Amino acid sequence: MESKNKHTIIAISLITAICLAGDAMLYIVLPTHWKEAGLTSLVQVGILLSVNRFVRLPLNPLIGYMYKRINFRTGILLAVILSGITTVSYGFAQDFTVWIILRSIWGLAWSLFKLGAFLLILQLATDSNRGNYVGTYNGLYRLGSLVGMLIGGFFADLFGIKIISIIIGTSALLSIPIIFKYIPRTIQTTEASEKKLSLLTNFNSFLNRRLIMILGTALLLVMLLDGMLTATLSHIIEIKYTDRINLLGIIVGAATLAGLIQAIRWGLAPIIVMKIGTELDKTNQKNRFLSFFLVCAVLLYFIIPKNIPLLVWMPILLVHLLVASILTTIMDAIVTDYSTRVPNKVFIITTFTIIVDLGAALGPVIGYLLEKELGLTNLFWLAGSICLSLALVWLLQGKENSKQDLLNSV
Repeated sequence: MESKNKHTIIAISLITAICLAGDAMLYIVLPTHWKEAGLTSLVQVGILLSVNRFVRLPLNPLIGYMYKRINFRTGILLAVILSGITTVSYGFAQDFTVWIILRSIWGLAWSLFKLGAFLLILQLATDSNRGNYVGTYNGLYRLGSLVGMLIGGFFADLFGIKIISIIIGTSALLSIPIIFKYIPRTIQTTEASEKKLSLLTNFNSFLNRRLIMILGTALLLVMLLDGMLTATLSHIIEIKYTDRINLLGIIVGAATLAGLIQAIRWGLAPIIVMKIGTELDKTNQKNRFLSFFLVCAVLLYFIIPKNIPLLVWMPILLVHLLVASILTTIMDAIVTDYSTRVPNKVFIITTFTIIVDLGAALGPVIGYLLEKELGLTNLFWLAGSICLSLALVWLLQGKENSKQDLLNSV
């Protein structure tokens, strides 16, 4: 039974990865091929890379209701069909309104995947393997980001958006047989009854200074590092080094190079963040960890806009992306640690998830709007200044906590 359950988790992880590749491709391709896609400005690109996230914000409760009313396998099947059709359609869309509809449909499909995987893990996992199942899912489904960004940028530069969209979209549809072989027809979706906290208790949670800091920092970091940086990466490369780059004697496009950097990031990040997570478990000074890597982000934000040779600039950019992954891990650890100390744990984690989605949704739009108004250099310096402010706030908070602990011990 244990082996069968693990195979089921691996199956839904790989199905999700295949379907995620089409979405990941757009983050590399649209910023440099937006005219080919029938768009009229980079602001529209930012909107399209955000709209699926905005759609997700109100969808999770509705998706949960759907899974109580429909066959679980049907929900995953619907997600695969929707993602396959939308990805193929990316190659033919030539109107901004059509793009909005396609990205909204993908938002629905992604919510079906994420909540479905969460429910499946809860159903199959035990206390002895839940972390393993969660780690397996998170590790495998991110391969979709790696593949989508790497081959998406490469093939789009060579053949255009249509060909790669058809290939990735068709691959998603070809994963349907895996659903019927490994995904169970039904799972238990009714939560165990528990004492519900009052609405006033949840509201009072937001009066806590530390929670406000956690949510505010998470919003800004995801907006600056995940949403904004990821969505504008190929555009940044195009501005600094043009669209045709001589890389060790090989001419590549900005989208290809951005995809390569992101692929390396997603390959290295799991190893690095696991080590960071282990170190976080050994210390009570998570504030200092956060402040240190925020300062690293500040330095990198001020270095990246400089005129630096490409072969020097690329490793610097890669380090910046890895720092972004580390900061995300630290914030996850901080909010988890906080939630264990309060009675309304589920509410806190749910709120944190919504805030993260909101930051990821706002990042691309704000990034392209500010880049248009301020210019690339000023945009990065603004982001660096915000990170510096956050580093100081968390460092001061850590010192206050240390003083309070000292007083309590006297």
